Amino acid sequence: MTFKNFSDWCNQRAADGCWDMTSALTCTEILNKVRQKPFWKREKVWKQLYKKSVVDNIVIPIENKIKEVYEK
Repeated sequence: MTFKNFSDWCNQRAADGCWDMTSALTCTEILNKVRQKPFWKREKVWKQLYKKSVVDNIVIPIENKIKEVYEK
């Protein structure tokens, strides 16, 4: 997942309300921290500091919950 994909994913979750307050605040904080960097460094910062933990601990569990809800 690229930083742009993560940003788009966060915007989708904000619109559909399929995340909890903790995830929303965490993602918003990460977006703010990465966006403070110059645009040419954002992807590198995202990959080095956040990508693995965010995808494993936030994105995948929320996507699994969404699948469970909509499959019923």
